[in-house]
Amino acid sequence: MSVLERRLQILLDPAQYERLEAEARRRSLSVGATVRAAIEMFLDDDVQRRDAAKRALLAMESQGASGQDFDKDSVLLDAFPG
Repeated sequence: MSVLERRLQILLDPAQYERLEAEARRRSLSVGATVRAAIEMFLDDDVQRRDAAKRALLAMESQGASGQDFDKDSVLLDAFPG
């Protein structure tokens, strides 16, 4: 396990903390470990979405898409829905 050397302070409302605490109990982890796991999941998901967008853009380029046929917004919306 890596050395923890940065402190982060956040404020949660009571309902958020209760949900976090319940998830920590369910996973048999501390609240801090649960927050760290949630951060990792969030950041990993973001990397995967960016990689998917990059692959989609590169695939379009390699298929010979011209500037007129290329719809960057459509590709990005597919990779980053919502």
